[in-house]
Amino acid sequence: MNKRIKAGCLILSMLIVLTACSSGLTSGQKKSVLDPKNPVSITLWHYYVGANKIALETAVEQFNKSIGLEKGVIVNAVAKGSIAELEKAVTDSAKGVINSDPMPDLFSSYPDKALEIDQLGKICDLNDYFSEDDQKRYVAEFLNDGKFDGNRLLSIPIVKSTELLYVNDTAWNDFAAATGFNRQDLTTWEGIYQVAKAYYQWTDAQTPETAWDGKSFMGVDSVGNFIIIANKQLGVEIIDGKNEQTVLNHEALKKIFDFYYGGMSLGYLNAIGKFRSDDIKAGDLAAYVGSSSGAAYFPTWIEKNNAQSPIDFLALAYPVFKNGTATAIQQGAGMSVAKSTPENQEGAVLFLKWFTAQEQNIPFAMTTGYLPVETDAYTNTEFNTSLESLRTGDSTEKNVAAVYDIALNQIMKSNTYASKPFNGSYNVRTILEKSLTDIAKQGSQQTAILKEQGMSEQEILENLNMNARFDEWLASIQTQLESLEISYVEE
Repeated sequence: MNKRIKAGCLILSMLIVLTACSSGLTSGQKKSVLDPKNPVSITLWHYYVGANKIALETAVEQFNKSIGLEKGVIVNAVAKGSIAELEKAVTDSAKGVINSDPMPDLFSSYPDKALEIDQLGKICDLNDYFSEDDQKRYVAEFLNDGKFDGNRLLSIPIVKSTELLYVNDTAWNDFAAATGFNRQDLTTWEGIYQVAKAYYQWTDAQTPETAWDGKSFMGVDSVGNFIIIANKQLGVEIIDGKNEQTVLNHEALKKIFDFYYGGMSLGYLNAIGKFRSDDIKAGDLAAYVGSSSGAAYFPTWIEKNNAQSPIDFLALAYPVFKNGTATAIQQGAGMSVAKSTPENQEGAVLFLKWFTAQEQNIPFAMTTGYLPVETDAYTNTEFNTSLESLRTGDSTEKNVAAVYDIALNQIMKSNTYASKPFNGSYNVRTILEKSLTDIAKQGSQQTAILKEQGMSEQEILENLNMNARFDEWLASIQTQLESLEISYVEE
């Protein structure tokens, strides 16, 4: 059975036996406007795919048959494609773009998008529906992602994730045995760069008749996250929501640039497929940094000599720059409620409270490696039972369990970070990511020509002129920020 369908079936069976529901309104709030004799239809837009889409649709069906039927609410979940496609659809609807769909009642939303839609006057302050007691149920750091202007609550957390270092342990053990590197070398970005360089040279030496044909060691799934978190590790909030500006710290950005541009140019790092897990499966990478929610997609085998070769899985904590503070991303879209009629707003909130309650949220979150959002979920018997089941399951399930052990430690006990957005910060993130990936691609193309000319690594680095390329990257960022009238400061 397909693993994603299997996961959906397991979740369906878990949801069927769960009957606990949250009430629609909290104590002290005004009388409900919902009427079971005249049910309201709630449209929910989301970006989930695969097992998560199945899990959401299953939960919606269960809601509609239980508390939704009792209170008079029918939820219709609509997949709008990728997060980027969803955000465009929401923005177009909020702005009334010609031929856009009507605004949904409820939609998945990252903080910067929630802030943007709020500034258009289109979403509810959920403090009107979630009392202080309601809000105390959630992990504080998760709930705070949706708070703005002191205390305006624009979104409710659904699930969260962090990022980890994923490694093909089979390839790593072969390399480590031959070269003497160990897992401690994978704890810092500087150590990873040295490992990646040695890995390239080690694989290159296996075919001495062909120069410069080594294999790349590592990739980065989200370059935007890497830039933001690396800055934070080095003491800089590059997206400074408090002061509504971008902070361009030259020292921090240079370290980030040298690692990524240098590694990508020389082939020590790479990004080939749509996702880095695809590159692992193809044998093009041995490791990558990616979301804990992607654990179920890490391959259990790779293509080798036209055959499937099984591989072991290793998950490690998110790397840190030397002398920096160990910090990893905290991420995951919440859900926002659009301003509409009192009935539709209350119906959307009713679903949110039900869906984020432990009974529903735990099985949904644990489909692939997301983290539940209620504080008490982590001491819930259901959570620990599910985790034990994963630990004794098939290879993919064991991979997910291994990720939970690290992700929980990062989220609950270590330093995690989510930048506080401001008007235009979504564009800042896009500029940072695209500008670095574009210049790194240029560096890789230039290096390919220099390699063909028989140059050594040192000669290539001299020709690349890293300092000049860094200045070029920084100037590109500044030009784009200025064109969008986004404030920035240099340090």
